[in-house]
Amino acid sequence: MKADRQFGGVIFDMDGVLINSEPKIRLCAQETAEEIGYTISNAAYISWMGLPSRDLRLAIQDTMGPEFPMDIFYERYRENWDNNLEKNGMKAQPGMPELLHHLKECGVPFSVATSTDRLHALKSLEISGLLPFIKSIIGGDQVTRGKPDPEIFLRAAELINVPSSQCIALEDTPIGVKAAASAGMFTIMVPDVVAPDSVLNLCKYVLPSTRSAARVITKLFSS
Repeated sequence: MKADRQFGGVIFDMDGVLINSEPKIRLCAQETAEEIGYTISNAAYISWMGLPSRDLRLAIQDTMGPEFPMDIFYERYRENWDNNLEKNGMKAQPGMPELLHHLKECGVPFSVATSTDRLHALKSLEISGLLPFIKSIIGGDQVTRGKPDPEIFLRAAELINVPSSQCIALEDTPIGVKAAASAGMFTIMVPDVVAPDSVLNLCKYVLPSTRSAARVITKLFSS
């Protein structure tokens, strides 16, 4: 396997890439909405995926209408999410613990660029068992412009002192792929919920699983 450039680091999205959180997030959002008398369709949820918290609130309000009780929804959602984490935990995606361990052993720097707020991301990563591997993380609340703007990926590359053009980015959503590609990164997509059709031209690889992505990244650093 031969790439078109030399690599110096890896930037990971979190939800759907490092941890198997997307199904939990969608179910929690839908159940919370039902508690207050509203329905969130799968299509609506998919349209929100990958957005940072500020943009996400605006998107939800726009979709659900001006009468949607956003503050009540968010308060109940956070309670339900925390209860779910405590009861059911959070699993790492297949192949990710082994990949992070391998990169760390080989001295390959990596960081996390997630639209999730930093404190919430740290909690999920801790419960999944991945946090001990991760030294660098940028959350959606730490950037001015969220995905698909490249800011979060550029910041994540700065954290590990690697030019963005020498980074591999691993993403699961079209909005994340656009952000990583705009940052000049060698972008790999593992579609979790949304099909890659709209961003195929931006991806170097579209892979069927995080385990296969782990194998590809390992080979890219050994080629």
